[in-house]
Amino acid sequence: MRERPDKNADDCYRPDDSDGLLRARRWLRVPGERPVMDSLERALLGSFVHDPSAWSRVKSQYPLRPADFMLTSHKRIFDCLERLAERGDPMDLPSLSNELQQRGELDKIGGPGYLGVLLDGIVPENVLSYARQVRQESQRQRASFDFKRLQKELGEAETVEGRLALLDAMREKLRRESTDQNWRGLFHTWKEFENAPPLRFAIDGFLQEAGVTLIGGLAGHGKTLLMLAMAKALLEELPLFGHELFTVPRPAQRVLYLIPESSIGPFRSRLELFRLQEHVRSGRLLVSTLSSRDPVSLSDPRLLKAAEGADVFLDTAVRFMEGSENDAQDTRPFVQTLFRLLHVGARSITGAHHAPKGFEGQNFMTLENILRGSGDIGAMLSTAWGVRQVDASRTALYVQNVKPRDFQPCAPFILEGRPHLDNTGHFLMIHKPGEAGELSKHLVQRNKGGRPAGTNKDDKLRRAVEMRREGVSFREIEKTIGVPRSNVARWLKGNDDRDASQTVPIVGQFRDNAEPDGETPN
Repeated sequence: MRERPDKNADDCYRPDDSDGLLRARRWLRVPGERPVMDSLERALLGSFVHDPSAWSRVKSQYPLRPADFMLTSHKRIFDCLERLAERGDPMDLPSLSNELQQRGELDKIGGPGYLGVLLDGIVPENVLSYARQVRQESQRQRASFDFKRLQKELGEAETVEGRLALLDAMREKLRRESTDQNWRGLFHTWKEFENAPPLRFAIDGFLQEAGVTLIGGLAGHGKTLLMLAMAKALLEELPLFGHELFTVPRPAQRVLYLIPESSIGPFRSRLELFRLQEHVRSGRLLVSTLSSRDPVSLSDPRLLKAAEGADVFLDTAVRFMEGSENDAQDTRPFVQTLFRLLHVGARSITGAHHAPKGFEGQNFMTLENILRGSGDIGAMLSTAWGVRQVDASRTALYVQNVKPRDFQPCAPFILEGRPHLDNTGHFLMIHKPGEAGELSKHLVQRNKGGRPAGTNKDDKLRRAVEMRREGVSFREIEKTIGVPRSNVARWLKGNDDRDASQTVPIVGQFRDNAEPDGETPN
């Protein structure tokens, strides 16, 4: 039977903590069972070792200290984890063991064997619950000690006035404790604000951590290409688009890319275009497509587990919404689902989202004209970027920030895909922030109907193929490209005998030997 760690005088009731408050080891004398607080504290510490990203989540909500732990061994382990976190060192078992050894405390906590026990039976998803219970028990112990101290002073008081003052203090403490339990727990404490993590970016100046980012644009205007470029930058710790402002401070632990609009074959072509096959092979890039055995639900416990510490991409975001994107009642549950992904530990969430059809005839970008649907979608975002293809022959994309939260965004810029994606797997930024100017100067002259003047049949056919494979109706295609529905249907039917995707300047025209693309990138 394993000995209890630090079973010595330090674990008895004595005010030996740094804050001078009474700490205690509360062994529940149940034969064959470990103490309740011992198990909770071990589970919390083991969760930190199992998933170091849990450390920042817990510390932002519960400013724990070594004194909050009842077992001296657990105080020492927590203190070592805190030092490792402050130095940016790994919070794994070897690092923890080495830190304790250097302090001369490894044998005091029970040796390396006890550290291994920390991982027994933990449920990492419950780390916030573990922290809350440890914190609550610590606060209860402090309140109990204060009350007992007042009781002792009351018995020793020699005057009536002194006893009355102590009784008032005890009554006030009981009243405050009762009130705290009723409402104060609803709000953050100052300590929580002091320990809250600063604003952080997964991609500096572009993708915020602990937030939702949307890429808005018309169908076939490069949203998927931008998101794959983001995934590549996160996985390879390279500046996004090769731009020095968009650096990646910490590489992605893993990336989840969910694209229920595309089957696996066409999406494989896009992965090859960006040279992402090795990341799929290594398990750091996890992809779910229309071909997946099980339809993906954002509330699936398996997905929530996979999302811990991951960067999540939704292509397109609306495919994960039940109901209409224009209905606020349908939008709010979807928003709550995204927040739940963040709550379980997703580092960032990025989604592609269609622009309203009216954006085709506009020559400027705003949050309202770049994201289709209810205003609730835009309101919950940390960041939103708009994208507009300004030259199909070069896959030139004009990119502009339309919503920054708590940071100063860069000016619009322009990327060029062809031929660089085919040659290198990277976009080339041909106009850096501050050089692109207004969107209007990059768009072709428009006629009164708001459609591009002089667009030839091939361009319109390419656009019709793109929109149809996005699920756009014939009526909406007719309005967008200015061709009657009967002509559109005839074009697409005549196009079935050849590889329609080769007319799309995203995958097929970059490589002569590309496999047929059953989907069109956003």
